[in-house]
Amino acid sequence: MKLNENLQICLLALASRCPNSTMDINEEALGFQSDKTEGYTPSDLIKLLQHTHPQVLHESACLVIDAQEKSIYLVERSQETPAVRPHCRERTPEEEIISLCTENAALQAENRKLKAQLTQGILG
Repeated sequence: MKLNENLQICLLALASRCPNSTMDINEEALGFQSDKTEGYTPSDLIKLLQHTHPQVLHESACLVIDAQEKSIYLVERSQETPAVRPHCRERTPEEEIISLCTENAALQAENRKLKAQLTQGILG
């Protein structure tokens, strides 16, 4: 997967693709210092940047996730040194089952709602 967007979109894509991911930040590549450099979730990093450096979220970024690399680069700062290094953790079988059950329940509820709407439309 390769995505060229602004940093915020790349972080949201990472959160969607790898919901259990954490990441390490490269303070030098991001251009600021933080209390910690490891263990951020994508949403944690977005919140941090919104409060401290909101302009960074709008910078051009490149998210790369493949077998060889997992990185986010800030394109105008460096295409060799990642600003963020994600650690994508696969879901455990139990987490996958819970996720599928939740999705299934939501789809069933939507199906019931649509059936009710259809019935009302036919009878009404």
